[in-house]
Amino acid sequence: MRASTVFILALVLLVGFVALAVAKAAGLFNPTPPPPPAPERPPIKALFSKTNLFEKITISADQVYVRDLTAAEEAALKSRFGDNWQSKLMPPLVTAAHLRTPRQNIIADQPLFRDQFEDVNLPEPISLQLEPNTRAVNVKVDKDKAVGGVLRVGEYVDVFLTAKVGLGDQEELRTACIARGCKIVMKRNVIWTMMAGDPDDKPLHFTLQANPYRAALIAYAQQNGQISLLPGSPPLRIGSSWSDPSSPEYAMEDQRIDEINRGTRVVGTEDLVRIFQIPPPPLPVPPPLRIQHLAGVSEAGYTYFYPTNGNGRSQQTGPQSVQPAGGPQSRNSSRANGSPASQPVNYTFRLPNASDTECKTCGKDKKADYPVIRN
Repeated sequence: MRASTVFILALVLLVGFVALAVAKAAGLFNPTPPPPPAPERPPIKALFSKTNLFEKITISADQVYVRDLTAAEEAALKSRFGDNWQSKLMPPLVTAAHLRTPRQNIIADQPLFRDQFEDVNLPEPISLQLEPNTRAVNVKVDKDKAVGGVLRVGEYVDVFLTAKVGLGDQEELRTACIARGCKIVMKRNVIWTMMAGDPDDKPLHFTLQANPYRAALIAYAQQNGQISLLPGSPPLRIGSSWSDPSSPEYAMEDQRIDEINRGTRVVGTEDLVRIFQIPPPPLPVPPPLRIQHLAGVSEAGYTYFYPTNGNGRSQQTGPQSVQPAGGPQSRNSSRANGSPASQPVNYTFRLPNASDTECKTCGKDKKADYPVIRN
Protein backbone atom coordinates (compact mmCIF):
# COMPACT_ATOMS: atom_id res chain seq x y z
CA MET A 1 0.00 0.00 0.00
CA ARG A 2 1.31 3.34 -0.89
CA ALA A 3 2.26 5.86 1.70
CA SER A 4 -0.10 8.41 0.19
CA THR A 5 -3.03 6.05 0.54
CA VAL A 6 -2.24 5.39 4.16
CA PHE A 7 -1.98 9.08 4.81
CA ILE A 8 -5.37 9.76 3.21
CA LEU A 9 -7.02 7.00 5.27
CA ALA A 10 -5.52 8.32 8.45
CA LEU A 11 -6.67 11.82 7.60
CA VAL A 12 -10.19 10.56 6.91
CA LEU A 13 -10.28 8.72 10.21
CA LEU A 14 -9.05 11.77 12.04
CA VAL A 15 -11.69 13.96 10.46
CA GLY A 16 -14.37 11.37 11.31
CA PHE A 17 -13.30 11.25 14.95
CA VAL A 18 -13.33 15.04 15.13
CA ALA A 19 -16.81 15.17 13.53
CA LEU A 20 -17.99 12.50 15.92
CA ALA A 21 -16.71 14.46 18.89
CA VAL A 22 -18.30 17.66 17.65
CA ALA A 23 -21.67 15.90 17.08
CA LYS A 24 -21.53 14.31 20.50
CA ALA A 25 -20.70 17.65 22.08
CA ALA A 26 -23.60 19.24 20.20
CA GLY A 27 -25.95 16.62 21.66
CA LEU A 28 -26.82 15.10 18.33
CA PHE A 29 -26.73 11.66 19.88
CA ASN A 30 -29.01 12.72 22.84
CA PRO A 31 -32.11 14.37 21.25
CA THR A 32 -34.31 16.51 23.58
CA PRO A 33 -37.57 14.70 24.48
CA PRO A 34 -40.80 16.37 23.29
CA PRO A 35 -42.42 18.74 25.79
CA PRO A 36 -45.06 17.14 28.00
CA PRO A 37 -48.67 17.72 26.96
CA ALA A 38 -50.41 20.69 28.54
CA PRO A 39 -52.52 19.72 31.57
CA GLU A 40 -56.23 19.41 30.89
CA ARG A 41 -58.33 22.44 31.96
CA PRO A 42 -60.58 21.55 34.89
CA PRO A 43 -64.27 21.55 33.98
CA ILE A 44 -66.19 24.75 34.64
CA LYS A 45 -68.90 24.43 37.27
CA ALA A 46 -72.15 26.33 37.02
CA LEU A 47 -75.38 26.75 38.98
CA PHE A 48 -78.42 25.03 37.45
CA SER A 49 -82.14 25.04 38.22
CA LYS A 50 -83.30 21.80 39.79
CA THR A 51 -87.01 22.51 39.20
CA ASN A 52 -89.04 25.00 37.21
CA LEU A 53 -88.66 28.49 38.67
CA PHE A 54 -91.37 31.11 38.31
CA GLU A 55 -91.33 34.87 37.91
CA LYS A 56 -91.68 36.89 41.15
CA ILE A 57 -91.61 33.73 43.30
CA THR A 58 -88.62 33.72 45.65
CA ILE A 59 -86.55 30.52 45.52
CA SER A 60 -84.52 28.65 48.14
CA ALA A 61 -81.23 26.76 48.07
CA ASP A 62 -82.89 23.36 47.61
CA GLN A 63 -84.30 24.41 44.22
CA VAL A 64 -80.88 24.69 42.54
CA TYR A 65 -77.76 22.52 42.22
CA VAL A 66 -74.16 22.73 40.92
CA ARG A 67 -72.71 20.58 38.10
CA ASP A 68 -70.03 20.69 35.38
CA LEU A 69 -70.76 22.35 32.07
CA THR A 70 -70.54 20.06 29.05
CA ALA A 71 -68.44 20.99 26.00
CA ALA A 72 -71.60 21.66 24.02
CA GLU A 73 -72.95 23.94 26.74
CA GLU A 74 -69.66 25.86 26.88
CA ALA A 75 -69.65 26.32 23.11
CA ALA A 76 -73.26 27.54 23.17
CA LEU A 77 -72.53 30.03 25.96
CA LYS A 78 -69.41 31.30 24.19
CA SER A 79 -71.30 31.87 20.95
CA ARG A 80 -74.04 33.67 22.85
CA PHE A 81 -72.01 35.92 25.17
CA GLY A 82 -68.51 35.96 23.67
CA ASP A 83 -65.26 35.34 25.53
CA ASN A 84 -66.52 36.80 28.82
CA TRP A 85 -69.43 34.35 29.08
CA GLN A 86 -68.26 33.06 32.46
CA SER A 87 -68.92 36.45 34.10
CA LYS A 88 -72.59 36.16 33.15
CA LEU A 89 -73.13 33.02 35.23
CA MET A 90 -74.30 32.93 38.82
CA PRO A 91 -71.61 31.85 41.32
CA PRO A 92 -71.45 28.03 41.51
CA LEU A 93 -72.90 27.92 45.05
CA VAL A 94 -76.41 26.85 45.98
CA THR A 95 -76.47 29.56 48.65
CA ALA A 96 -76.00 32.20 45.95
CA ALA A 97 -79.58 31.64 44.81
CA HIS A 98 -81.17 31.44 48.27
CA LEU A 99 -83.96 34.05 48.70
CA ARG A 100 -83.41 35.40 45.19
CA THR A 101 -86.38 36.34 43.03
CA PRO A 102 -86.39 35.48 39.29
CA ARG A 103 -87.34 38.16 36.80
CA GLN A 104 -88.66 35.52 34.39
CA ASN A 105 -89.77 31.90 34.25
CA ILE A 106 -86.88 29.43 34.13
CA ILE A 107 -87.28 25.78 33.15
CA ALA A 108 -85.49 22.98 34.99
CA ASP A 109 -81.82 22.01 34.34
CA GLN A 110 -80.80 25.34 32.82
CA PRO A 111 -77.70 27.38 33.74
CA LEU A 112 -78.59 30.40 35.85
CA PHE A 113 -77.40 33.90 34.98
CA ARG A 114 -77.06 36.97 37.13
CA ASP A 115 -79.43 39.08 35.03
CA GLN A 116 -82.25 36.54 35.49
CA PHE A 117 -82.71 37.62 39.12
CA GLU A 118 -83.71 40.77 40.95
CA ASP A 119 -81.05 42.65 42.88
CA VAL A 120 -80.27 41.37 46.37
CA ASN A 121 -82.57 43.37 48.64
CA LEU A 122 -84.94 42.75 51.50
CA PRO A 123 -88.62 43.07 50.56
CA GLU A 124 -90.36 46.29 51.49
CA PRO A 125 -91.82 46.40 55.00
CA ILE A 126 -95.49 45.54 55.23
CA SER A 127 -96.33 49.09 56.30
CA LEU A 128 -94.96 50.39 52.97
CA GLN A 129 -96.88 47.78 50.97
CA LEU A 130 -100.26 48.83 52.41
CA GLU A 131 -102.56 51.21 50.60
CA PRO A 132 -103.42 54.55 52.29
CA ASN A 133 -105.79 54.34 55.27
CA THR A 134 -105.54 50.56 55.57
CA ARG A 135 -104.21 48.24 58.27
CA ALA A 136 -102.65 44.78 58.29
CA VAL A 137 -104.34 42.07 60.36
CA ASN A 138 -103.16 38.47 60.79
CA VAL A 139 -105.62 35.58 60.68
CA LYS A 140 -105.08 31.90 61.44
CA VAL A 141 -107.25 29.74 59.20
CA ASP A 142 -107.64 26.00 58.79
CA LYS A 143 -106.47 24.77 55.40
CA ASP A 144 -109.93 23.57 54.37
CA LYS A 145 -111.33 27.01 55.28
CA ALA A 146 -108.89 28.80 52.92
CA VAL A 147 -109.66 27.12 49.58
CA GLY A 148 -107.27 24.28 50.38
CA GLY A 149 -104.40 26.68 51.08
CA VAL A 150 -103.93 27.71 47.43
CA LEU A 151 -104.62 31.40 48.10
CA ARG A 152 -101.63 33.54 47.10
CA VAL A 153 -100.21 36.92 47.98
CA GLY A 154 -101.96 39.63 45.98
CA GLU A 155 -105.36 37.92 45.89
CA TYR A 156 -108.50 39.52 47.31
CA VAL A 157 -110.67 37.54 49.71
CA ASP A 158 -113.91 37.95 51.64
CA VAL A 159 -113.68 37.12 55.35
CA PHE A 160 -116.48 35.00 56.82
CA LEU A 161 -117.15 34.18 60.47
CA THR A 162 -118.93 31.04 61.64
CA ALA A 163 -120.02 31.06 65.27
CA LYS A 164 -122.48 29.66 67.75
CA VAL A 165 -124.76 32.60 68.46
CA GLY A 166 -126.44 32.27 71.84
CA LEU A 167 -129.05 34.09 73.85
CA GLY A 168 -129.53 32.60 77.28
CA ASP A 169 -129.69 28.82 76.95
CA GLN A 170 -130.45 28.85 73.22
CA GLU A 171 -127.73 28.70 70.55
CA GLU A 172 -127.77 28.76 66.76
CA LEU A 173 -124.92 28.17 64.28
CA ARG A 174 -124.57 31.09 61.86
CA THR A 175 -122.16 32.32 59.19
CA ALA A 176 -121.79 35.91 57.97
CA CYS A 177 -119.36 37.98 55.92
CA ILE A 178 -117.58 40.36 58.27
CA ALA A 179 -115.24 41.99 55.71
CA ARG A 180 -115.08 42.02 51.93
CA GLY A 181 -112.31 42.76 49.44
CA CYS A 182 -109.34 42.19 51.76
CA LYS A 183 -105.99 41.84 50.00
CA ILE A 184 -103.51 39.13 51.04
CA VAL A 185 -100.18 40.87 51.65
CA MET A 186 -98.29 38.05 53.39
CA LYS A 187 -98.62 34.27 53.82
CA ARG A 188 -97.13 31.87 56.40
CA ASN A 189 -95.73 34.88 58.31
CA VAL A 190 -92.91 35.10 55.72
CA ILE A 191 -92.28 38.43 54.04
CA TRP A 192 -90.95 36.72 50.88
CA THR A 193 -93.36 35.19 48.35
CA MET A 194 -92.38 31.52 48.20
CA MET A 195 -93.89 28.26 46.95
CA ALA A 196 -94.21 25.57 49.61
CA GLY A 197 -96.50 22.74 50.57
CA ASP A 198 -98.69 23.15 53.63
CA PRO A 199 -99.60 20.28 55.99
CA ASP A 200 -103.27 19.40 56.27
CA ASP A 201 -103.28 19.21 60.05
CA LYS A 202 -101.94 22.69 60.78
CA PRO A 203 -103.58 26.10 60.31
CA LEU A 204 -102.28 28.66 57.84
CA HIS A 205 -101.38 32.25 58.64
CA PHE A 206 -102.47 35.04 56.32
CA THR A 207 -101.89 38.77 56.73
CA LEU A 208 -104.75 40.77 55.21
CA GLN A 209 -105.06 44.39 54.20
CA ALA A 210 -108.32 45.97 55.38
CA ASN A 211 -109.62 49.38 56.34
CA PRO A 212 -109.07 50.27 60.02
CA TYR A 213 -112.58 49.34 61.15
CA ARG A 214 -112.68 45.98 59.36
CA ALA A 215 -109.17 45.16 60.59
CA ALA A 216 -110.28 45.74 64.19
CA LEU A 217 -113.45 43.73 63.58
CA ILE A 218 -111.49 40.76 62.15
CA ALA A 219 -109.10 40.82 65.10
CA TYR A 220 -112.03 40.77 67.52
CA ALA A 221 -114.07 38.18 65.61
CA GLN A 222 -111.25 35.60 65.69
CA GLN A 223 -111.86 35.15 69.41
CA ASN A 224 -115.57 34.55 68.89
CA GLY A 225 -115.78 32.11 65.98
CA GLN A 226 -114.07 30.38 63.09
CA ILE A 227 -112.61 32.44 60.24
CA SER A 228 -112.97 31.37 56.59
CA LEU A 229 -111.43 33.02 53.51
CA LEU A 230 -113.14 32.89 50.12
CA PRO A 231 -111.83 34.47 46.88
CA GLY A 232 -113.42 37.85 46.32
CA SER A 233 -113.06 41.10 44.37
CA PRO A 234 -111.23 44.34 45.18
CA PRO A 235 -113.20 46.62 47.50
CA LEU A 236 -115.63 49.03 45.91
CA ARG A 237 -114.28 52.52 46.55
CA ILE A 238 -115.18 55.94 45.24
CA GLY A 239 -112.00 57.94 45.52
CA SER A 240 -110.85 57.67 49.12
CA SER A 241 -114.31 56.74 50.44
CA TRP A 242 -115.03 53.26 51.77
CA SER A 243 -118.78 53.82 52.10
CA ASP A 244 -121.15 52.05 49.74
CA PRO A 245 -124.61 53.64 49.72
CA SER A 246 -126.08 50.55 48.03
CA SER A 247 -125.07 48.30 50.95
CA PRO A 248 -126.84 48.58 54.32
CA GLU A 249 -123.73 47.21 56.01
CA TYR A 250 -121.22 49.56 54.32
CA ALA A 251 -123.32 52.71 54.04
CA MET A 252 -121.70 54.22 57.19
CA GLU A 253 -118.23 52.74 56.70
CA ASP A 254 -116.39 56.07 56.53
CA GLN A 255 -117.92 57.16 59.84
CA ARG A 256 -116.83 53.93 61.55
CA ILE A 257 -113.30 54.28 60.13
CA ASP A 258 -113.08 57.87 61.37
CA GLU A 259 -114.20 56.82 64.86
CA ILE A 260 -111.61 54.02 64.93
CA ASN A 261 -108.85 56.41 63.81
CA ARG A 262 -109.85 58.92 66.50
CA GLY A 263 -110.09 56.21 69.16
CA THR A 264 -113.73 56.89 69.95
CA ARG A 265 -115.15 53.56 68.76
CA VAL A 266 -114.86 50.16 70.44
CA VAL A 267 -115.53 47.02 68.43
CA GLY A 268 -117.59 44.45 70.32
CA THR A 269 -120.59 42.15 70.35
CA GLU A 270 -122.88 44.89 69.05
CA ASP A 271 -121.00 44.87 65.74
CA LEU A 272 -121.44 41.10 65.36
CA VAL A 273 -125.13 41.36 66.28
CA ARG A 274 -125.58 43.90 63.46
CA ILE A 275 -123.62 41.88 60.90
CA PHE A 276 -125.34 38.58 61.75
CA GLN A 277 -128.70 40.41 61.45
CA ILE A 278 -129.91 39.02 64.74
CA PRO A 279 -133.45 40.29 65.45
CA PRO A 280 -133.87 42.16 68.72
CA PRO A 281 -135.22 40.02 71.55
CA PRO A 282 -138.86 40.45 72.53
CA LEU A 283 -139.36 43.30 74.90
CA PRO A 284 -139.95 42.15 78.48
CA VAL A 285 -143.48 42.55 79.78
CA PRO A 286 -143.59 45.36 82.32
CA PRO A 287 -145.01 44.39 85.72
CA PRO A 288 -148.67 45.13 86.32
CA LEU A 289 -149.66 48.11 88.39
CA ARG A 290 -151.14 46.81 91.66
CA ILE A 291 -153.36 48.85 93.97
CA GLN A 292 -154.11 47.40 97.39
CA HIS A 293 -157.32 48.38 99.16
CA LEU A 294 -157.67 48.90 102.89
CA ALA A 295 -160.78 49.26 105.02
CA GLY A 296 -159.55 50.97 108.10
CA VAL A 297 -156.62 48.82 109.07
CA SER A 298 -157.95 45.66 107.43
CA GLU A 299 -157.14 44.43 103.94
CA ALA A 300 -159.99 44.84 101.50
CA GLY A 301 -158.52 43.30 98.32
CA TYR A 302 -156.48 44.75 95.46
CA THR A 303 -156.73 45.79 91.82
CA TYR A 304 -154.23 44.92 89.02
CA PHE A 305 -153.82 47.11 85.94
CA TYR A 306 -152.23 45.00 83.13
CA PRO A 307 -150.62 46.52 79.99
CA THR A 308 -152.64 46.31 76.79
CA ASN A 309 -151.82 46.81 73.13
CA GLY A 310 -152.98 50.39 73.47
CA ASN A 311 -151.79 53.07 75.81
CA GLY A 312 -154.00 52.14 78.72
CA ARG A 313 -154.12 49.23 81.17
CA SER A 314 -156.79 46.62 81.73
CA GLN A 315 -158.29 46.42 85.16
CA GLN A 316 -158.72 43.25 87.17
CA THR A 317 -159.82 43.01 90.78
CA GLY A 318 -158.15 40.37 92.91
CA PRO A 319 -159.37 38.34 95.85
CA GLN A 320 -159.40 39.48 99.43
CA SER A 321 -156.52 37.30 100.56
CA VAL A 322 -153.46 39.03 99.16
CA GLN A 323 -149.85 39.51 100.09
CA PRO A 324 -149.50 42.48 102.38
CA ALA A 325 -148.11 45.62 100.81
CA GLY A 326 -144.36 45.76 101.03
CA GLY A 327 -144.09 41.96 101.33
CA PRO A 328 -141.74 39.74 99.29
CA GLN A 329 -144.06 39.63 96.28
CA SER A 330 -144.26 43.39 95.92
CA ARG A 331 -140.51 43.82 96.38
CA ASN A 332 -139.71 41.20 93.71
CA SER A 333 -142.56 41.98 91.33
CA SER A 334 -140.40 43.89 88.85
CA ARG A 335 -137.72 41.18 88.81
CA ALA A 336 -140.29 38.36 88.48
CA ASN A 337 -142.02 40.06 85.57
CA GLY A 338 -138.81 40.74 83.65
CA SER A 339 -138.17 44.44 83.73
CA PRO A 340 -135.46 45.63 81.30
CA ALA A 341 -133.32 46.92 84.13
CA SER A 342 -133.16 43.59 85.93
CA GLN A 343 -132.78 41.29 82.87
CA PRO A 344 -130.21 42.69 80.39
CA VAL A 345 -129.91 40.97 77.01
CA ASN A 346 -126.47 39.37 76.48
CA TYR A 347 -125.68 37.65 73.18
CA THR A 348 -122.71 35.26 73.06
CA PHE A 349 -120.55 34.19 70.12
CA ARG A 350 -118.50 30.99 70.40
CA LEU A 351 -116.42 28.73 68.16
CA PRO A 352 -118.53 26.21 66.22
CA ASN A 353 -116.71 23.28 67.83
CA ALA A 354 -117.03 24.64 71.38
CA SER A 355 -118.28 21.98 73.79
CA ASP A 356 -121.55 22.37 75.68
CA THR A 357 -119.65 22.38 78.97
CA GLU A 358 -117.54 25.33 77.92
CA CYS A 359 -118.28 28.61 79.65
CA LYS A 360 -119.77 31.09 77.18
CA THR A 361 -118.03 34.00 78.88
CA CYS A 362 -114.44 32.89 79.48
CA GLY A 363 -114.24 29.85 77.18
CA LYS A 364 -113.01 27.49 79.91
CA ASP A 365 -114.48 24.07 80.58
CA LYS A 366 -116.95 24.46 83.44
CA LYS A 367 -116.31 20.91 84.59
CA ALA A 368 -112.71 21.77 85.32
CA ASP A 369 -113.83 24.55 87.66
CA TYR A 370 -116.11 22.44 89.80
CA PRO A 371 -114.92 22.49 93.44
CA VAL A 372 -113.74 19.23 94.95
CA ILE A 373 -115.61 18.43 98.17
CA ARG A 374 -113.61 16.43 100.65
CA ASN A 375 -114.95 14.80 103.81
